[in-house]
Amino acid sequence: MTRKGLDIGSLDDFTPRRQERSQEDSQPVAQSGASGSDWNRREAPREGQFTIRAKLDTIARFKSLCRPRSGGRYTYGEMLEILMDKAGE
Repeated sequence: MTRKGLDIGSLDDFTPRRQERSQEDSQPVAQSGASGSDWNRREAPREGQFTIRAKLDTIARFKSLCRPRSGGRYTYGEMLEILMDKAGE
């Protein structure tokens, strides 16, 4: 089986299509209210991530805290915040 080469010459008359902007894109964003509170809800929440190195037993204890016997679950971030608040009391 032989490979057929590309005919690059046929691309000489190629011109990309111009994308027309929709009306939504061309109109400025209107802020509702004095503070523009609708705009703030569209922003991504500010979050970060870090790694903690610990003994496996400690990690298992922390994970078990995130799943209390009374039911429900906490994310690791939520549990960290709970523990920090209790430590600051």
